Amino acid sequence: MRRKWIITVLLLGVSISSFSQGTIKGKLIDSIAKQPMSLATITVFRAKDTSIVTYRLSDPQGNFKVPGLPFNIPLRTVITSSGYKVIRRSFTLTVENAQLDFGTIGGYTDTTSLEEFLVIAERPPVTIRKDTIEFNAAAFKTLPSALVEDLLKKFPGVEVAADGSIKVNGRAVNRILVDGRDFFGGDPKIATRNLPADLIDKVQVMDDKEQLDRNPDLNKAELGQVINLKFKKSVKKGWFGKVYAGGGKGSVGHYESGGIVNSFRDTLQVSMLGYTNNINKAGFGYGDIIQLGGFQRSGTNSIGSFSEGGFEINGISFGATGTGIQQSTGAGININHDPSKKVQLNFQYFLGKINSNYNAISNTSQYLEDTVLKTFNNTKNTNEDISQRFGFRLKWKIDSLSSIDFTPSFIHRNRTGIVNLYSESGTNFDSLLNNSINAQDKKSIENTYEYQLNYNRTFKKKNGGLFISHSFTLNNMNDNFQNDAFSTFFKGTIQTTELNQLRNQSNDNLNSGLFFSGNRKINKKANLRFSNSFYVFKGNNIIRTYDLNPLTGQYEFLNAGLSNGLERNGLNNIAGLTSDLSIKKLTISPGLQWQKLDIINKYENNLAVKQKYDYILPTLGVRWKSLSFNYRILVQAPTSTDLSPVVDNSNPLYQILGNPDLVPTKRHSFNGRFFRYIDKRLINLDLFSSFNYSTDAIIRERFVTPDGVQITRPVNVDDVFRWYISTSFSKQYKFSNNWKLEIRPSINYNIGRNFVIVNGVKSASKTRSGDASISFSFNWNDIFEFSQDYMFNKSHTDYQSTKFRDLNVITHYANTEVVVRIRKNWVWESTINYRHNPQVSPGIATDIFRWNSGVNFLFLKEQKGQLKLFLFDILKQNSNSYRIVNENYVQDVNAIALTRYIMLTFTYNLRDFKGRKVGGSNSLFSF
Repeated sequence: MRRKWIITVLLLGVSISSFSQGTIKGKLIDSIAKQPMSLATITVFRAKDTSIVTYRLSDPQGNFKVPGLPFNIPLRTVITSSGYKVIRRSFTLTVENAQLDFGTIGGYTDTTSLEEFLVIAERPPVTIRKDTIEFNAAAFKTLPSALVEDLLKKFPGVEVAADGSIKVNGRAVNRILVDGRDFFGGDPKIATRNLPADLIDKVQVMDDKEQLDRNPDLNKAELGQVINLKFKKSVKKGWFGKVYAGGGKGSVGHYESGGIVNSFRDTLQVSMLGYTNNINKAGFGYGDIIQLGGFQRSGTNSIGSFSEGGFEINGISFGATGTGIQQSTGAGININHDPSKKVQLNFQYFLGKINSNYNAISNTSQYLEDTVLKTFNNTKNTNEDISQRFGFRLKWKIDSLSSIDFTPSFIHRNRTGIVNLYSESGTNFDSLLNNSINAQDKKSIENTYEYQLNYNRTFKKKNGGLFISHSFTLNNMNDNFQNDAFSTFFKGTIQTTELNQLRNQSNDNLNSGLFFSGNRKINKKANLRFSNSFYVFKGNNIIRTYDLNPLTGQYEFLNAGLSNGLERNGLNNIAGLTSDLSIKKLTISPGLQWQKLDIINKYENNLAVKQKYDYILPTLGVRWKSLSFNYRILVQAPTSTDLSPVVDNSNPLYQILGNPDLVPTKRHSFNGRFFRYIDKRLINLDLFSSFNYSTDAIIRERFVTPDGVQITRPVNVDDVFRWYISTSFSKQYKFSNNWKLEIRPSINYNIGRNFVIVNGVKSASKTRSGDASISFSFNWNDIFEFSQDYMFNKSHTDYQSTKFRDLNVITHYANTEVVVRIRKNWVWESTINYRHNPQVSPGIATDIFRWNSGVNFLFLKEQKGQLKLFLFDILKQNSNSYRIVNENYVQDVNAIALTRYIMLTFTYNLRDFKGRKVGGSNSLFSF
């Protein structure tokens, strides 16, 4: 069936592309200088109503060719190029005279703006002005309910992924501006999924100069883009948002409700939001929180995303952050204000709460010689996570050459949880070695204060720049971990142990750093870059373990053997000097870094450990056209957790040790990249390869006792490496303004060598893994959308020692999505997610098939009302099963998952703009 569908789409494409076969061509040259006019826009309009038929850009030699033009219809071509007067030609093509050659056309310079001489209806779809690409929004047809995201998909060379990320000519979009200001923040999803497309007059694309100022050695493939949305003159202020509520029925009653309102008046933006649901869903989409909630405006220091669609920003959870069944609740306010063109202010507060229930079983098989250690775990968790965040941001553009950016914040987090864990272990020789019933009660309070102050200065005549950044973080975390464990060991004489203890761990960490970088042009062929990063850190990690007093029922007896303290002080300084030498299109960048690492670890019950290291680290960069190569050495110190000598015995069957004798890891990193975007053919090709070689890498060795108890600790090993290569290709086919087809195949492959140490047996392990995927998407006038993704993944691990058994994993993934917009009021959407795991343990699903479908009805004035009936997991086959391969073991996990339910939700759009696109994974209201 799928094959028939693809063939049908291809035949439609062929028939459409062959329907009109008229062609015009010619060559553009400067009439005075006799130089080719490259990247001029050749637009063909219908002479009757000035509607756009198609357009093309001239090549570097000034040649142009515009195919696919209709016969027997009066047409007009308008040729525009920055700095030149507009050129017009009228013509009509027929079957007998299907080809028209304009020959050589001379262009005359014009110092005035092109738009002053253009009829508005004849504005070209695309204009190239120096380093800026400008799209005329009116030239690209969208539905009345379309969003900016839908408009961007119409532009040549623009790719919008399912998660909302954007690429232009193969390069990632870092930020979106509105009328030249960072009004909605920097993330590409800020405005694209919330602003209606019919508000936009122009879309401008340019290099991210702020990113280049902070990292001048970025090559073109790595340099991001900035999109500037120019509003129509009639749009100066407005308000928008939504409120929604829904209820449904499944294994239990399901519900969701929420609201978000955003108001902006020129320089002021106020956002308020609130939500609650129990369907493993973030209260709002990521784009909602960033744009409407304004979180990116005040700065995002950390972002976490999860498979069920949830996410965390700056440590604040917005729901759906893990497996199991979750109830998510949150509320917040965000205020943005621009008191002047040079100053931008932001304030925000958010409160988020998640209650989750998690139930999972896992089967783990470890292989050592002829013995297979099999471990079964059944875990049941109930957790509550409450987070609060206060944030502020000041952006001040001092003058045309310098700016300051200051972002302080405070986060308070309170987590509680109850865990009931049943474990048992056995081998192929001893069916049962042990079992354990472990009840755990966890409480954690964490406070974090941090800020970052950045200063950027561009030298006059643009012959260099300076960037200075100061950061400060103060974090305090206090964990109370109470557990009651009863364990039985069956090897030989049956023995039992009982553990009743309270483990209190207090972490106080202070980090402060000063970083500066600068570059200075020596001449046209040479550039000098310098940088220095100086960081000081101080931390206290105190562990106190108390045993239960059976007489009082209180944890009163200090267990000295399980208690210790670590005070860690240190500094890390890296100074670097790099020169750029250019010879035509070849740039060579040799450099040298000096790194000083000075750490003192003071233990309460152990001798102090001093770690002082000095490194001279060479670097090298080479760029030639679309090809780049880089080499550098990185040094990373072990964490305080890895250094702690106190055993964590909260799970008596799996105990964790630290190692005070660890030394820093030294990693040699090589990477190369070939990046090419062919704009005339809408083809993007990206080849990437990297090789990392480490000495003193940190791995964990394990000891397995005859009773099946596992004890693990970190150790240093040499000769660890990983080689990775990836290739991706994308091709867009735009048969007309209404039809679009895109194909994206990719291949990734890596080979890695690591080490496994079990019971003193050390063996090198080599892992070969790879995946191949292909994505296919088709869009017809935003009325019918179809997308299909497929990925095949295979992994194989073999060992130098014959005492370990080779491991293999094969997985297939497939995702299908269909969206049909019927007339203006009805939208039907359906998604199918399929995963095949052929090698999992008995009792765990090998095939996971989830089918979701929904129908939307838009009504009320300007389609502000939406009624959605949604069916989740129609076939009731949803499962959360997966396989993990690591070291010498294979682990299969089957966790509780949300299953079939039906829900009816009403949504009302609170905005004075027109409606929005509904349906599909990119929709704000997708589930």
